[in-house]
Amino acid sequence: MNKNLLFTFLTIIVSISFLSSCKKKCVIEKEDTQGGAIIAESLVYPAGGYQTVDMSGDYHIHANSLYADTYEYSIDGGYTKQNLDYNQYHILAYPMTLKCNASFERTVTIDATNQIVTYNIKATECKDNCDELRTVENYVLVPAFPESWLVVYNPTIEEK
Repeated sequence: MNKNLLFTFLTIIVSISFLSSCKKKCVIEKEDTQGGAIIAESLVYPAGGYQTVDMSGDYHIHANSLYADTYEYSIDGGYTKQNLDYNQYHILAYPMTLKCNASFERTVTIDATNQIVTYNIKATECKDNCDELRTVENYVLVPAFPESWLVVYNPTIEEK
């Protein structure tokens, strides 16, 4: 009887070990975050999808941008949309192609002394959840700054 009890106990321990060593499913936080100089609670609405494809790498949208009149914004969670006053706000964007399940941490730093605006984007995606890719344009609303200032983009992708 003691051998049967010992065998049962060992079987349970081994089973638990195998089950707990299984790869856990990746979970991505669904809530994106924004910080730094990004206007809080703002949403940017382009007139159409994938406009960044035609921008030739110039993702700083200001009054003299080719696509300046094709954007609206909201600062109340999307309840109302407004045309942009480019004396007050500019838009930054940076397209990234990622797997279908991703979250974003976006921050913008404006260094007036050195005339540099830095847009950091950290995307976190699950490497095994899906193979479908999607493009995210990463539009953000920021306070207006001179068009001549350098904009630096720092995108990173972290796989879980």
